[in-house]
Amino acid sequence: MYIKKIVLHNFKSFSSDNSKTEDIEIQFTSGINYLVGNNNVGKTTILNSLDFLTTGGKKENVISKGHEQENVSVTIVIDDVNPLEGSLKKYNPYIENHQLMLKRSSEENTVKQGKDGKEKSVKFDIKKVRIFNFQKKQFENPTGIGNTITDLIDPQIVYADMHNEDYQDFGTTKTTGKLIQTITQDFQASPEFAALKRAHKDAFGVNGIKKYLSDTENNIDEILSNQFGNSKIKFKFGFPNVNDLIKKGNIVSTENGIETDISEKGNGLQRALALAIIQVYSKVSTKDENTQFLIDEPEIYLHPKAQDKLIDSLVNLSENGNQVFITTHSPYILRHYREDNDSIIILSLKKESNQKEINSVNSLLFSPTSIGEVTYRAFGVPNVDLHQLLFTKIYIYWIRNENPDNSCLSAFDDTFLKPECIKQSLSTESFFPRVRGTWKAEQQRTIPYIVRNEIDHPETLADKNKNVWSEDNLKQSIDCLMKIYKELSINRIAD
Repeated sequence: MYIKKIVLHNFKSFSSDNSKTEDIEIQFTSGINYLVGNNNVGKTTILNSLDFLTTGGKKENVISKGHEQENVSVTIVIDDVNPLEGSLKKYNPYIENHQLMLKRSSEENTVKQGKDGKEKSVKFDIKKVRIFNFQKKQFENPTGIGNTITDLIDPQIVYADMHNEDYQDFGTTKTTGKLIQTITQDFQASPEFAALKRAHKDAFGVNGIKKYLSDTENNIDEILSNQFGNSKIKFKFGFPNVNDLIKKGNIVSTENGIETDISEKGNGLQRALALAIIQVYSKVSTKDENTQFLIDEPEIYLHPKAQDKLIDSLVNLSENGNQVFITTHSPYILRHYREDNDSIIILSLKKESNQKEINSVNSLLFSPTSIGEVTYRAFGVPNVDLHQLLFTKIYIYWIRNENPDNSCLSAFDDTFLKPECIKQSLSTESFFPRVRGTWKAEQQRTIPYIVRNEIDHPETLADKNKNVWSEDNLKQSIDCLMKIYKELSINRIAD
């Protein structure tokens, strides 16, 4: 199972200034979902929305500014859902085409749900998670949904700017608890565990705590007999479930011989600990665990090689059926993008309305992934690496497929680039006075040709400290070359 789509309605910064608020829809893949964009475009808010869906919250903390009189909601579509077992069987009637739809909303209303003439009215508010009934076309709330939702989605979030106390939680739904339980399974069959059970029996049996409670039991029995008839009670202390024992644990940090609870340490150490636990957990995780790992700006506090190791761990988790969400500003992180498994979701603001705009990079031109292309597609930053890669690929294609008599670059520009890039040309007057006399003054050259030559042959510049072309020219050139590359259908040329 994985989250295929999220729909945000008036959630924090995701709203519209129009009188009719438009919902924001974002599509995801089952692998790693990279959320990129400038500051304050809503990357972390998407992580917040999944947190809100599973744990809830107050309307006033999540409603969009200016929409306080309206409702806020977060809806997700879960895909690849097979028939469920155990406590999750109650969801099976709500599955359609292997999909489930969950929603948390501040809207308060009442719906009739149930079957076989046993319908009952159920009131909804922000405290209840709702599930969509595709047959009745309505959201409902089967009994116990709130207790089992984490078996469907279980987001483990590492925020960039706040403490990450959940990673000190040894509970069964938390990453640290899962890690400890996974690697200590054999402990329950060990002599040490058997000795612990015997010690518990001694401590809480008739020769232990029970003998201190016998008088209290007799006193209660006497009162019960006088007031309610003959009855006997006793205090019983069963051996605790091993998960309950583990849940009592905590993590401490030792510095200069002094132990300190990790919750009292700074955000930097807490975040580093959370990421370290995830990396260790990735080595022991098993298939189809169905957890969502949400990492806010993994590049913070990590040098490039450490970033590589973290992403490798997240890739391993995604291959075991876990879904990963990453917010990032780093092209270095994005170079790990895998076209067949992952998605790059670009968040930006529309200049004219200052509203959110969501775009996805569905495919890249180059494989292995070019960091230059990712930088341009994700952040809109033109760069020399992408330009030179495109120019070289197209030039080699021209030589191999058109077998020109003259394969020099000027012939390539005249016969191949100009028909497509004539609008992206610079007149000779704009560049010739600034280069040495090796170029003919009467020629007009395309911007791709000029940019390529100045990059590869800076010695031709009259003013060696300044290029003829600007960043706008570089963008024009890249756009033209990308158009040619796509039209030629020469994606993934090896040489």
